[in-house]
Amino acid sequence: MLIRFSNSCLISLFLLLIVPAGVGAQPVDNDTKLAAYYFDKGEFAKAEVYYEKLYKQYKSKNYFDRYFMCLFYQQRYDECEVLAEKQIKRDPYDIDSKFLLAMVYEETDRQKEADAIYQGLVDNLEPVQTRIDYLGNSFKQRGKLDFALQTYLKGKDQLKGGYSFQLELADLYGQLNEPEKMIEEYLNLLDYSPSYLKTVQTYLARVIDFAEEPAKTEMLRVNLLERIQKHPDSDYYSEMLIWFYLQKKEFSGAVIQAKALDKRNDLKGKKVYEVAQICQLNKAYDAANKAYQYIMELGKTSPYYNMAVEAGLKIEFTLLTEQSAYSETDLAALALRYENAIVTLGKTPQTLGLMIQSAKIYAFYLNDPVKAEAVVKEALTLQINTRQRAELKVLLGDIYVVSDRIWDASLLYMQVEKDFSEDVIGHEAKYKNARVFYYEGEFEYAKAQLDVLKASTSKLIANDAMQLSLLLQDNLGIDTTKAPVQLFANADLLIQQNRYNEALALLDSITKTYPFHNLADEVLFRKGEIYEHTHNWEKAIEFYLQVYDTYGHDILADDAVIRIARIYDYRLNDKAKAAEFYRKILFEFSASLHGAEARERFTEIQQAQ
Repeated sequence: MLIRFSNSCLISLFLLLIVPAGVGAQPVDNDTKLAAYYFDKGEFAKAEVYYEKLYKQYKSKNYFDRYFMCLFYQQRYDECEVLAEKQIKRDPYDIDSKFLLAMVYEETDRQKEADAIYQGLVDNLEPVQTRIDYLGNSFKQRGKLDFALQTYLKGKDQLKGGYSFQLELADLYGQLNEPEKMIEEYLNLLDYSPSYLKTVQTYLARVIDFAEEPAKTEMLRVNLLERIQKHPDSDYYSEMLIWFYLQKKEFSGAVIQAKALDKRNDLKGKKVYEVAQICQLNKAYDAANKAYQYIMELGKTSPYYNMAVEAGLKIEFTLLTEQSAYSETDLAALALRYENAIVTLGKTPQTLGLMIQSAKIYAFYLNDPVKAEAVVKEALTLQINTRQRAELKVLLGDIYVVSDRIWDASLLYMQVEKDFSEDVIGHEAKYKNARVFYYEGEFEYAKAQLDVLKASTSKLIANDAMQLSLLLQDNLGIDTTKAPVQLFANADLLIQQNRYNEALALLDSITKTYPFHNLADEVLFRKGEIYEHTHNWEKAIEFYLQVYDTYGHDILADDAVIRIARIYDYRLNDKAKAAEFYRKILFEFSASLHGAEARERFTEIQQAQ
């Protein structure tokens, strides 16, 4: 395969390789400065005068390169040819000068002579890794992929037993559209050294689209299975097959392979737990549960036992609360399973996650803040680090808000904010404390704190702070009374306390009493949130649609659209409607913080159809 570059392309490539004149041993005199000045300005006839003089004086390769290019730019190819030949005679080992001569041949339609130079470079290649790599890379940079391939193949044959240029060959085969050989070379790198496992996975993920290139994907699968059969004790090929299944999103296959590897090497659940975490992250809950069940069956001697129990219960909670309508009886039963797990495993720093989730269920789902408070206070007596203690204090503050002890909550938030002023947990506490003042009608103080948080390193906190700050900014001072904003803040507090019917009644009163107030879109959005909390999906969509249809240019519009998309996607399993609303985010709200999520889900839904 012959690839011929244009004159300008070759020149641009050459300029990337040469070192500017004056660098190195040569003195930077006026001639050097003037030569560089004229060359950089493209006045090559003037630059030539100086570079010719400097080259004759110092015989420097740097000056030769610039002198040659001055002639080349002026299309004085005969002189370029003579100059290059002289330089080659002076230094027969100078590969770059031979490439320059070949460049002249190509520009004067003498491709056979150029190819003869290239072939000579390959034929005379010495078995030295650095020289092989330099020549191969030089060919590749100039688009001479066939000669680059010859170089590396010859080098591979010359350096038997050492590094065999697998990465370079794989890259070339990829560019030459020979995917089977490309995959072969990437996997050959593992035979050279299994330590390249992550490197091989990274490269393969770049060159194979597992969703769109079934032929390449099948080539990789077949190759891996063949190698596993030939080398059944080579764990790195089993690792590769697990990785392959995860890339294909065939999570059950990944779990099966992880179990086999775990048993063979007595890993006590390590690899299975890693795969289970990936499955859970990808919402492949059945596969994740099978993996966690395997670890639990290993018994408490497995260092991953506690984590598997916690993760399994977390999946139960997710399936119950996020993917179906649930009853208080269902949640109470789940809370009891959490309690039993804590009793069985003991109240230790290792079961802190179980205790935290248990407290959240009691406080925010079962309306039992007293029991939740007791669980958190018991967790605070454990030997835990300062950050974990701060997270528990924030949680306890949230429980106090539910219990209508908002100033007790404020004290806890302030403690965490003081101790972690530059940390995300501190920013979260500051935001929640600002909301306490907002609930109590201290709007100016709340807004001042929220404005500081706009610069938070957490985009989520910064966005929430900005939205509440804008709500206060847009709605204070419009009327002679702050009553509507105070009513709205009271409704927000009721929502936090899961008192949804009371919150709805209060929001309705705002609409009736102040029908033309700027809070109208906020009221609609809050109603959507309430119906979402109570799993009345159709009603939630109705109110979010009102926000989008009526207030499409306001700050809440994209939030409403993403909520609708998620409901269709995860609650109603209507992927077509979900894609429709994800698409609105991409095309109507291009600057939205939800853009990345919308793009990912829209693409996944389109690919699945």
